Formats: sequence, C-alpha cells, structure tokens
Amino acid sequence: MHDDEREIRRIIDAQVDGWNRGDAAGFAEGCRSDVGFTNILGMRWDTRDGFVERHAEMFRGVFAGSRLGVAIERLSFPAAGVALAELATTLTGARQTLPGMQPSADGVLRTRMLEVFVKSGGAWEIVACHNTAVQPLGSPRGTS
Repeated sequence: MHDDEREIRRIIDAQVDGWNRGDAAGFAEGCRSDVGFTNILGMRWDTRDGFVERHAEMFRGVFAGSRLGVAIERLSFPAAGVALAELATTLTGARQTLPGMQPSADGVLRTRMLEVFVKSGGAWEIVACHNTAVQPLGSPRGTS
C-alpha cells in the first residue's frame, strides 16, 4: 500500500470515527471547504459548513447513537492527484429511517457512497461525496 492510499484510508476511518461519536465536524474531516455533498434524498450542500450543519442535525435526531460501518470496495487513482473511493456503508441503531431508505431483514440500513479526493498542496481532500440508498431487494454489490 502506498502513502496516498494510506492517507485516504485514514481520512475514511476518521469519518467513521466521527460518525460513531456523533461528531459532525469529525465526520467532515478531510472535506474541502467547497465540498459538494448529495445525500440519499438527492439534497445537495456545496460547503463543508453545510455538510457539518446537516450532519449535526441528524446526530441530534434520527441518527443519534447510530453506528456507521464502511467497507472500501474500490479505491482508484484515475489521474495524478485524483482518487475515487467507492464505499459500501452499513448503519445500525437509527431511531427511524428517512424516506427512500428501507432496512434489510436484519435491520441494517445500507448505502453506497462515492467520494472524490483531490491532492492539493500535498494533502488529500474530499471534493465531492454522493450517497445512494441500497434497497433490500437490491444487492449491495454489482454483478460484474
């Protein structure tokens, strides 16, 4: 594993830690100030501050005390200074579900998240994040 991959994995681990502590700023670690974030409802925020504010609301409400798990399904470097992280997430302990999300039979909420990283000034930052709900009838992993 090379240093760039290690650093991106560290940022993703910090996000998981931030979520599991209910810390919106910690969850946003590694996000650039102008990060674009689209949630599972198709709502979009174009700043780190908006990202933090929305998640702080969720950590006080529907996702208070929830636990996030993340598996990196694919980490690629399509161009110099650009990385794509394709993530399979699991969420347990939610107080309720959001419209468009259905837990699987075991009660786990699953999403697929794509994070785009750019290396600037020697540091990796998340510039875009898109989250999509996985419905119980669908497979969290493609068939190819």
